[in-house]
Amino acid sequence: MEYLEGTNEPLSVDTEGESAVREDLPFVERNAVSVILKHWSEEKYAGLKWKKVDWDTFITGGIEEGQTPEEAGKAEILEETGYLHPVLVRRLTNTHAKFYHPPKGENRYAHFAVLYFELQDGEQAPVSEDEQKKHELVWLTREEMESFRLPAGHRFSWEELVSTS
Repeated sequence: MEYLEGTNEPLSVDTEGESAVREDLPFVERNAVSVILKHWSEEKYAGLKWKKVDWDTFITGGIEEGQTPEEAGKAEILEETGYLHPVLVRRLTNTHAKFYHPPKGENRYAHFAVLYFELQDGEQAPVSEDEQKKHELVWLTREEMESFRLPAGHRFSWEELVSTS
């Protein structure tokens, strides 16, 4: 794993598959969140199985103008899963990734604030039809998460969480 110069923050560059960086396209830089979300009553964690691209990820999304990473994390949890009561437990090491984003049709250079949330309960709002078309939420045990095909930066974050909890 490469690290961002002068930091302990990993930088992954996708070179294979449909998310491999396209040499003919510029990068769009984006501040984003990567959220590890724990179930409220079981020792399980949220994963997203994408439907239109061959990705398995944590909950992710951009940090909008004026949002804190925590606000962005809560917004993405609500948007992608419908869960209403996440509580931020801790912040993990930031990660960075360069990849091609097929749904957006662009190279991304993403700077992720990595957040670990736990749900207080299972209260949920409906998830939009658009979000349901993008990915399916799956709850995975620690053992199942080991074989979930996470991108390199997400895998780094998972290993950090497991090794320190």
